[in-house]
Amino acid sequence: MSSKDEEGHDGGELGGIKSISLPSDGKIPDALTSVAGQEHYDGYFRLIRERPDLTTWTRSCLDVQREVLEDLEHSTLSDEEKAAILAGCVVVLHSTLEEWVAPSGYGEAVA
Repeated sequence: MSSKDEEGHDGGELGGIKSISLPSDGKIPDALTSVAGQEHYDGYFRLIRERPDLTTWTRSCLDVQREVLEDLEHSTLSDEEKAAILAGCVVVLHSTLEEWVAPSGYGEAVA
């Protein structure tokens, strides 16, 4: 179910995502057993864990950040919240660029 904001923007593929309140001991997404492990977390957030090559990883970062920038334009976040998201984008891009110039192999710790 897609909902639109006051300006008529839908929330994308997943529809408008709004904040929710949860009990402090709540587990998402497994409310029935109160156990949420990595498998549940990955399924809920549609994560695919793999070891992509550096080019694929870089393209993924750029695609996600492009979409984030487009979303920020229409968001109701405060300037502080937008700045925090942009700072996170810079951290990811910086880390990715370091992998391109690092003398070690992709994914190895640089001493």
